[in-house]
Amino acid sequence: MLSSGLILRDRYRILRQIGRGGTSSVFLAEDVSIGKKWAVKFLPCDDDTVWLAQNEINMMIMLDHEMFPRIVDAWQDDEGYYIVSDYIEGTTLDRAICTNKVSRKMLIGWWMDIAGAIKYLHDRKPSILYLDLKLDNIMLKADGSIRLIDFGIAGRIAERGSLYGTPGYAAPEQYYNCGELLDERTDVFAFGMLMYAMITGRPPVRELKDQERLVRETRTIPAGIRTIILNCISEDKDKRYADMGELADAIGMLRGSGKGAARIRLSFAAAAAVVTIGILGFSAVRYVLAEPIDNAAVRMIAEANEHIVDGEYTEEGIRIICSYIESGCLDDDSCLRFTYEVAKNYFLVRRNYREALRYFEMLDAETYPEAAYYMQLCRLQMSFEEDRDDYLKCLEDFTRYNKGLGYDGVRYENYLMIANLYDALINVDGYDPKYEIGVLEDGLHDLRYAVREGLYTDDGSGYEAEYLRRLCILYEDAGDGEKAISYGEQAVKLMDSGQNEAAGDIRCRLEELRKHAETGRVLEVIDQ
Repeated sequence: MLSSGLILRDRYRILRQIGRGGTSSVFLAEDVSIGKKWAVKFLPCDDDTVWLAQNEINMMIMLDHEMFPRIVDAWQDDEGYYIVSDYIEGTTLDRAICTNKVSRKMLIGWWMDIAGAIKYLHDRKPSILYLDLKLDNIMLKADGSIRLIDFGIAGRIAERGSLYGTPGYAAPEQYYNCGELLDERTDVFAFGMLMYAMITGRPPVRELKDQERLVRETRTIPAGIRTIILNCISEDKDKRYADMGELADAIGMLRGSGKGAARIRLSFAAAAAVVTIGILGFSAVRYVLAEPIDNAAVRMIAEANEHIVDGEYTEEGIRIICSYIESGCLDDDSCLRFTYEVAKNYFLVRRNYREALRYFEMLDAETYPEAAYYMQLCRLQMSFEEDRDDYLKCLEDFTRYNKGLGYDGVRYENYLMIANLYDALINVDGYDPKYEIGVLEDGLHDLRYAVREGLYTDDGSGYEAEYLRRLCILYEDAGDGEKAISYGEQAVKLMDSGQNEAAGDIRCRLEELRKHAETGRVLEVIDQ
């Protein structure tokens, strides 16, 4: 046990113990030279902790992702191993969920963040498995964001050795103690159990048959989430989601913003330059550039296309696009277009408002006047003492600005973006989904009016289907089954061609909604 006041390596003053695991203890320490707080993990010397300490150090020094703390120092002495890493101030998610009511939208946002972080591990060469995904290993910060901690048992797929895990969360193959049986689907199993624990506030049970029964019989788990959990926790690995990207896509359908990964997607055809933007999360929207993009942009797309997983760009693909933007080699028009999409990606998908602001500030205000609204929203989001009223006023101003635009694709894309911006308020107390619903209904009525009057031709853009799909999900969340069914039925009719996955999701929701309507039962969802 490290005592308070002890100074390690003439640098780290121990303040207090902040955590304890089966083989380790974690302490808060202050760097006496710069005053910065660090977390110091101590593992006493024995045969198990030698492997655990070395494994955790080897794993974490390779990682560069905002969801994981960085290792900044490590050493060994006669007492044991010491690992110094970023101090994540907050509380573990098991405590937070037990003491606070968490909205379904906030849960979905966390699931997307966790899925992205685990996918980052799986995309390493060779892949890294986390292997101990559970509430205790997730920290909730004061700003509502989360971080993954504890890489003690994470391992490469190619490596074998003693396997550990937490009963209830660990996949059946982890108990077999055979490393060759593990793959990405092992973490998918734990993710399903994590979803169950987060939405019910109860830990999963080890007996899988009992757990599957609990998932099916717990009516407070909405149908869409129940289906995802059951697809994760099948004993047969071949019946689980194939990887974390496929799982993220399924979760993305829950939040009403389409494909889960929702990263920028670009494609280039020799006959015409076509940019497919996945920023809004549905691939039906396509922007055909009036003139060919320059050779540098062609090279950029070719390089970035080497970093596509499951149809989506990895972080390396995004990095390549950003490097071209900042190199100055793109022509002005291409640079502005890609800068705008990257800025929106950082804002809407990654919620990295500092980077989003940096890219929005690169834009020409005359060409992209809406960037001014985004910059104001970035600055508000970057403040921990966020002013909700100012945020709402900015969105109202953005909405009025959008209604003054001509009847074209930009106008109808903006309706979806403004809805996403209201959705970003999920971490703010007092959020009311009526704002998001109102924007989407306004967009739907506006679009239908423009088409009816011949002001706009919705030639396969998919805007109407997306408005309807998201309204179905939002009204299901709000417990209004009648409106959810109405919007869902309209959406399915428009999504039958080329959107089988989204249409299938809505059909499943409609089936469940009709069952509730027939039996007169009220939908049981988490209060918004």
